[in-house]
This record gives sequence, structure tokens and C-alpha cells, in this order.
Amino acid sequence: MAYDVRAIANYVLDFADGEGRGISNLHINKIVYFLHADFLATFERPLVTAKIEAWTHGPVFRELYHQFKTFGDNYIASRATCIDPRTGHRLTASCKLHAEEETFLRAVIPKYIAMSPGALVAQSHVEGGPWDTTWNHDNRANPTMKISDDLIREWYQKTAKH
Repeated sequence: MAYDVRAIANYVLDFADGEGRGISNLHINKIVYFLHADFLATFERPLVTAKIEAWTHGPVFRELYHQFKTFGDNYIASRATCIDPRTGHRLTASCKLHAEEETFLRAVIPKYIAMSPGALVAQSHVEGGPWDTTWNHDNRANPTMKISDDLIREWYQKTAKH
């Protein structure tokens, strides 16, 4: 089951808080992107439902960017919210992960929160990777600069170090 990207971001932010690490908007976008990529490569299904776009500084989830843009380059001091479709009220985005998914994320998150945003941007810009292929596309129409899950999964399954 794929989850709301805001719920996964909140999960990462809570984890980072527990480790005493601050996370910026740029950082959370890259962390969730790499978690999604690792998850796709491992389980062959998406972690999040949101579209990933190729922006100047790498892959971005529009939902996360807009939720946290008020923080600029500073650490995020709140959690992403969503509208409850049953009540119309705004609530903190959350999800109930399956045990296998939680075990996977808890093993992988520390690696990414320890990396600087700049290091994650550099890693996301690797030549031939999903961002590079989408950003430097070869005249194919892609007006939204969407990075497909198929492209991500194929790249990370091929390049994963076992």
C-alpha cells in the first residue's frame, strides 16, 4: 500500500527529532525521494502516492515543498497536514505502516538524515539517473517534469549495492 507523502514526511521528521537532527524543506524532499526509491527497488511497489517532479535542485514532491516552504532553509518546526475527507477538518498527516515497512524505514532513514541536503542533491543529480534523465530529456514531451516510478525502480534496482 502506498501512503500519502505528507504522512511519510512526518514519520521522517518525527524520527529525525528523536535523533536530535533538524531537517529543512530541501532535505525532507530528498530524504523522502530516496526512501521511495529504495522502497521501490526492494519491494517493487511505491512507498508514496505523490507525483515526483524534476526541479532545479533535484526531485521534489510539490505537496511537501508547499507545506514547508515558509521555513525556507531553516529546520521544519511543524508537521504536514491534510484535510480529512469525512469531516473537512485539517489534521496532521499520519499513516499506519505495516511491520515490514516500518522495519525497512527505520533501517534506512538514519543514512539519509545523516547526509547533508547538498550531498543528497548531488546524489540525486547522478548522470543517467532518474532526475538527470527527466531533467535533460530528449525532446519527449514531459511538461510537468514527472519522474516516473518505473524509471526510479529500474535505475535503483540496477545500481543498488547489495
